Amino acid sequence: MFSVSPLPGVFTLIVAMLATAPTAQADTNPHEKLKEHVRDIVQKVKAAPTAAKKRAILDEKLRGMIKALNRAEQMANLSSQDQNGIDALRTRLQEKLDELHGQNGYDAVPAGQLNSFADYVQQDFEQANTITISVTSALLILLLIILLV
Repeated sequence: MFSVSPLPGVFTLIVAMLATAPTAQADTNPHEKLKEHVRDIVQKVKAAPTAAKKRAILDEKLRGMIKALNRAEQMANLSSQDQNGIDALRTRLQEKLDELHGQNGYDAVPAGQLNSFADYVQQDFEQANTITISVTSALLILLLIILLV
């Protein structure tokens, strides 16, 4: 007997759901949905009752986004432009993770500044328009983030 990973089936289901989504949602591109996802993370951080929970949310979500980027690389035959964009985005996310925990030459973000740090992560992500990732690859990344984070 063999086992089949549920990911391809789930992926197909999500693609089908997105393809049949109402027009208002269909007008939103994956790049904007990724930004929306980051805004949601910031809101969760700000709503968390303790600094430890805020830090845990940031850690989990940043690591999850890095994991989604890694998965997207494994699942798709990426153009060199998409590969460069994913590499740049992963580097930015890893730097934020290092800064959060005070690793690789960064000082750890103090407990009282986690809300501001979450805003900084959001601002940096939204200004990442110089990072070029095709709509197809961005959609794959978005779907993986939804599944993994």
